[in-house]
Amino acid sequence: MKNILFLIGLTVALSCTAQTVYTWVDEDGVLHFSDTPTGQSAKSLHLPDVQASAPAPKFESSTPVDAAASSTTKTATPAQTQPKTTEREAPTQLTLTMLNPVHDQTIRSNLGLIPVQIDLNRKLGIGEQLQLMLDGRRYGAPQTQANWQLKDIERGTHTIAIQAHRSGKLIASTSPVTVYLHRATIK
Repeated sequence: MKNILFLIGLTVALSCTAQTVYTWVDEDGVLHFSDTPTGQSAKSLHLPDVQASAPAPKFESSTPVDAAASSTTKTATPAQTQPKTTEREAPTQLTLTMLNPVHDQTIRSNLGLIPVQIDLNRKLGIGEQLQLMLDGRRYGAPQTQANWQLKDIERGTHTIAIQAHRSGKLIASTSPVTVYLHRATIK
């Protein structure tokens, strides 16, 4: 069975260069394919021309978009002649503000939970993501939400900051805040 599948694949590969393929069955009942006839029992198969090019596409006549718009444009009044904004106008500079936790806050959580929330001055654009930094290292995967719940954080002093990235480049960051996490010791 593997030989037959190999031969069929070989036939397909050979058919890219040959337009006629010959087949025959040997005395063991194995089906063979070739681009040259071997023996009197070979049967020929004619394949379509794979080198033929597709016909050129046909287009109906059309009018340019600017010409169609100018024929239907009315004369503008002075109140309507305000400058237009372009669609590809640069987005507003992104600013991030840490809402929770605040700097030098003491958090008491026996489970080691630290809620983090930031405020953005605008929505994130395409390709922009937020990355939480805990003690100078990335914490979790980048995301587009402005809320995090840090879990099972060890007690002690920690710094938290949020960075915004666009296509891998840093575009904004919060000021780092320091928090003090207290967890009860069980003896």
